[in-house]
Amino acid sequence: MSGSSPPSLFALASQSILRNQAQVITALDSLPAMLFPPFFSEAMSSRNVKTVQAMVQAWPFPGLSLGHLMEAQQLDPDIFKAVLYGFGVLLDLEVRPPGCNLEVLDLWTKSPRNLNSPTQPWNTGISIQKSEVGQPRTRRRRLDHASAPPRQQLPGMQLDVDLCIQRAGPDPVLLFLIRRLRKGKRLPQICCRKLTFVGKRPKLPILTRIMDNVHLHCVQEVIISYSLGLLDLATLAPYLGQMVHVNTFQLSGVCIYPRRFFTDQKVQKLLTIVTSQFLRMRQLKHLHLDSVFCLQGRLDQLLMCVGTTLETLAITHCSLAPSDLCSLSLGLCYSRLTSLDLSDVSFIPEDLEGLRAVLLRASSTLVRLYLCGCWITDTQLTAVLPALGLCVQLQVFRFYGNTVSRGVLESLLRHILPPRKPRHLVLPFPMDCYLPIEGSHHRGRLQGYLAELRWLLQDIATCRWSLETHSNFKYDMILLQFDV
Repeated sequence: MSGSSPPSLFALASQSILRNQAQVITALDSLPAMLFPPFFSEAMSSRNVKTVQAMVQAWPFPGLSLGHLMEAQQLDPDIFKAVLYGFGVLLDLEVRPPGCNLEVLDLWTKSPRNLNSPTQPWNTGISIQKSEVGQPRTRRRRLDHASAPPRQQLPGMQLDVDLCIQRAGPDPVLLFLIRRLRKGKRLPQICCRKLTFVGKRPKLPILTRIMDNVHLHCVQEVIISYSLGLLDLATLAPYLGQMVHVNTFQLSGVCIYPRRFFTDQKVQKLLTIVTSQFLRMRQLKHLHLDSVFCLQGRLDQLLMCVGTTLETLAITHCSLAPSDLCSLSLGLCYSRLTSLDLSDVSFIPEDLEGLRAVLLRASSTLVRLYLCGCWITDTQLTAVLPALGLCVQLQVFRFYGNTVSRGVLESLLRHILPPRKPRHLVLPFPMDCYLPIEGSHHRGRLQGYLAELRWLLQDIATCRWSLETHSNFKYDMILLQFDV
């Protein structure tokens, strides 16, 4: 006997009715509102594309939410296109069809508007009164102008979606918007919580038209990854300045290309246009800058515009001048900073004072510190150890990819372990555990060092540890997980 429960009578009846799509579409005029959600679910499950299109155009509630299905990857691509098609038909109308109340198509995966259970991911947006149950909706009739009631103007339609803007292989939502623009059709108002730019961008006129329809005050997270040059970024700067509720901003791979067309004065001007927008982001908590080479020697321009709410700062794969480290120690408010990532930033001797000052400023709040792949030497690490030892809240410290000896690593452990006991440490193999020519680690030396490390840790803290080895010794690491 099968363990799965048999389908309900309603499900069986729905499946029978939906086999005749033309009949179903005609019957939508008199279908009670309370039956729309279950019929819509059955139409999606049976992949009745035409029925889904028609039901979207006749949706009797203010909102339709499909985010839960998108998150679970249960939304068939053809059905999704049918939903967007039906939504587009409503956008093209000057007046609302009788009985249709759809205003918001909600594609957020975790929507605050969704008041229903995960098994019913559409949002009615209204409560159905008992007097309405079982009552048919008003049937559409052809009326002459004398007897026709006043027509209800179609309000602005809204699309709730976390938008990803790119040129190659765009997602269905972006493709839907671009096709409407190319046909000269209007766009819905777009409400984004997360706005992502990845890879090559669409043509600038298309991009600005889309941005003109985005509710910028709703944006909470912005990711710009290898898609915009400095000139493009400056062109979009006025939009960034209106994102006053952004709490996370990630910027990767901003280039100045072709470099010969940009004088230092022009770069300075464009950078000022971009960085000044951060003055309006008063809720910014997390700032990530990766491979943003145009900031070298100009980091102070950005830091002076960042407010006092910053909790996470990551500047990675960047070339920083000594003046940048000085600006980092003086131009940033550290009262709330809990995470600092300077991985893959090469430090020269002149940078040591700036790095030491940064650690001193952040010592009372810093919980996570990442200095991976910085090629820090024994001399450099020894110079900053006293400041590192003052980071009383430190719980996570990742330090692999640095060229230090076993003696200095032991000194590091003694500085940061008692009495704080970080929960997670990632350290490099000592350089004296490698063969001088081949660059691979010497098994005997490594085993000897691990024995010393085990002996050291038994007197300081209880921990679990493991090793990771790679073909590139930069990524060899010792992982230490401390019990708390």
